[in-house]
Amino acid sequence: MSPKPEDNSTMKRSDFIKYSLGASVGSLAIGKSQVAFGLKRNDTIRAAISKANDRRVEEMLERYDRLVESSSRRGQSGFILTLASAYCSPDSEYYRSLNLVEPMHNVAKALILAQNSDGTFDFGNLQSPPDTAFMMEQLFRAQKILITDGSEQTINLRQSNRQIILDAAEALTTGGIHTPNHRWAVSAALSGINSLYPNQKYVNRINDWLGEGIGQDADGEHPERSRNYDAAVNNPSLLDVAIYQKRPELFDVISKNLELTIHLTELNGECETVASRRQDQEHGRYVMIHRYYLPFRYLAIRDNNPRFAAVANMIETKYMDTLGEHLADFLLHEELNMSLPKPAALEENYVKHFQNTHLVRIRRGNKTASVFGGTDWHLGYGAWSGISHNPTFFKFRNGNAILESVRMSPAFFRTGYFRSNGLAVQGNEYRLEEQRQVPYHQPLPEKFRNKEGVYKMSPDGRFYSKMDFENRPKDYKKLHSMVTVREVGNSGAFEMEFSVEETPRVPVTIELCFRKGGQLSGVIPRENDTDGYFLSDGEGSYKVGNDVITFGPGKMEHTRSPQSNEQYSVYNGDIEVEGYRVYITGITPFTHKIRIG
Repeated sequence: MSPKPEDNSTMKRSDFIKYSLGASVGSLAIGKSQVAFGLKRNDTIRAAISKANDRRVEEMLERYDRLVESSSRRGQSGFILTLASAYCSPDSEYYRSLNLVEPMHNVAKALILAQNSDGTFDFGNLQSPPDTAFMMEQLFRAQKILITDGSEQTINLRQSNRQIILDAAEALTTGGIHTPNHRWAVSAALSGINSLYPNQKYVNRINDWLGEGIGQDADGEHPERSRNYDAAVNNPSLLDVAIYQKRPELFDVISKNLELTIHLTELNGECETVASRRQDQEHGRYVMIHRYYLPFRYLAIRDNNPRFAAVANMIETKYMDTLGEHLADFLLHEELNMSLPKPAALEENYVKHFQNTHLVRIRRGNKTASVFGGTDWHLGYGAWSGISHNPTFFKFRNGNAILESVRMSPAFFRTGYFRSNGLAVQGNEYRLEEQRQVPYHQPLPEKFRNKEGVYKMSPDGRFYSKMDFENRPKDYKKLHSMVTVREVGNSGAFEMEFSVEETPRVPVTIELCFRKGGQLSGVIPRENDTDGYFLSDGEGSYKVGNDVITFGPGKMEHTRSPQSNEQYSVYNGDIEVEGYRVYITGITPFTHKIRIG
């Protein structure tokens, strides 16, 4: 039977690895293939990550006095993890430094005082089990490496950590959650805690959450379709559960999502978020590929995966300064310290259709495009947090020249932007279509009337009023809109054909929004709008360095800007588009074709 770490004991590192992984050093016995970690250790990578973590320690110590008095509970648990990682890393300039022990212990004591009687913390939400889980994912790591290190100087700190962790674990075995990814955060925290202080009720709770099913679709997408939560929660949390609970089937779930991520990553490391149902659909909130580092490296080594090795190697080359937060995992998991497999060259030309998301990703060398028709708008939910409602249906990049968004807005009873009801794909043609209708309400039938004239509050479809709308006869005004996107050969250039059918005189505005940093030409400035322009005819261009996007021809039949509707925000985010906005305008019945390349 493997030895179990106690709070005040010192263990050999090899024994601790055997205990925490249930595997022998040199091969991973919990995987489907039991592949060798690599021909040799790569000591340079952990040393580089330790140096990156040292910079984090320096920054945190500078604001330590404010942090210990703050209410940032996750920041405080992260502080303990960052300093504990440095304290326990032989590669760190802070290795076994007594200057770290008192700050860590003072922050731990602050957490004890802040912890609610039920074991939860108030962070993000009140008495929040999921936010407590996010904290415990940090704190159990700190505790494991401190126990393994076994320094007498951290005995009191480890005792305080133990109190916090065990009290929190009680809350995590009974408390609820809000969102899909919270299930895996709670499961990961309990998995790590169980590896320190085994308790069957922790395992039972993990099994309850896993018993609901992961909910991943065939493309590798999770229900929230969020690059932020895949990077921050789904993948790392499921990785913890797979390791500590010996659930190798979860490695396949992570692997599918990483394959998806490769095809959603731009050349500058940004990940496509247009389909998100969470905060990362906010314009200007970029999710970078380096946030996926840990699962890419772990599975590259575990599965001898050259594609994942290519991504992990790229992240280490370009983003090493951001990777210090992973030092604890390198201390905990010996396999991470092994050499990566030989990287494979990733595709530079592809078309990937993600059918469940109604998203197509196209790459032609330095040019990439996204075509999207998969919002939840037509399910009748409006635009509240938790659904996909971004009206952007086309995005395009040529190197550093970035067309952030193409949208269309008919001025039709303030119903807002065009949002396609799905995406139809036929060869290199992508069709986006919407049928919109707005009612005029007739008098209530006599059986629904009352003498007081007071009727229930009800939705019209655009707003609420005390009109008992649902029982009124209606006649409708209808609007049919269609956008067809075609790639011109395999050139990375696109034709876009617009058609909006309705009784004449509905203004239509096409909006092209370019990320700031370059120069527009061929456009007309919009009055009283420093970032707004019209393309009245001919062709326009946008240039950043040597990279150019051309677009047009233009049309200018009116000067109205796009109209949003009443439902236009998301919790902790919005979809207001920022950048240089170029408008092409017309009046229904409206048809127009432009080329972008």
